[in-house]
Amino acid sequence: MNQKQRTVNRRRIPRKAWALGLIIAGAAGFYAWWQSPLGPGLTEGKMRKILIEATAQPAYAPVGACVNVVGVRPLPTDVYTSFLESQDRIVQGLIKHQVVTVKRVSANGDGGPPQADEDPEDASSRMELTDKGRPYYTDGEARIGSKLVYTAKFCAPGLQIGKILTHTKPLKNPFDDNPNLVSAVKFEWRLDRSTADWAADPAFRPYLSGFAPEDQPDEWQTEYIMLERKNGVWELGDRPYIIRW
Repeated sequence: MNQKQRTVNRRRIPRKAWALGLIIAGAAGFYAWWQSPLGPGLTEGKMRKILIEATAQPAYAPVGACVNVVGVRPLPTDVYTSFLESQDRIVQGLIKHQVVTVKRVSANGDGGPPQADEDPEDASSRMELTDKGRPYYTDGEARIGSKLVYTAKFCAPGLQIGKILTHTKPLKNPFDDNPNLVSAVKFEWRLDRSTADWAADPAFRPYLSGFAPEDQPDEWQTEYIMLERKNGVWELGDRPYIIRW
């Protein structure tokens, strides 16, 4: 009796409902694929996601979000003390906020203490990253005149990505041999004092352009960057801030 009652009460799902469910699931899957880096489309949502993830890395942060100590090879390293003294405001700020440590060492490179008879022009210091400073650091280069010199680059945390203002239609760049589709993207970015940690120190203010003026808190910086579809995946192009267009 109970079995018969359950059979009578069981409802069959109409075929139209099954079909509608499959269509909705298929559409959702297609949208997720299209929005993902693997999808061929280059939507605003996809561009923002790529930029948010990329600019969180010091190597891809905008220039105005970083401070540089010029003349410093990849850390840890010995560096001429005179180089650090000429950039004392930045160096002391980094030391103050425990981003790096700096100590005088022997000019002969043995890691020992400085010698009393050293030539002042040869005076050396040892610069090393702290655990705190490691996430904000990358090595880089700066052009001074006709020469490229090493730099230690420290980028502020908490960088925000705003609107995608414009982007070029994805196509092959006619000015180089790169076979991949590329797009030049103009976007908004800025730094937030409440999340910038060490970089919010006024000592770094002359070197960082990402903070909005206090009387214009809604102001954003703008930047162009190159995106490229490599092996079917949209990501930053090589040397992304050089617009080869």
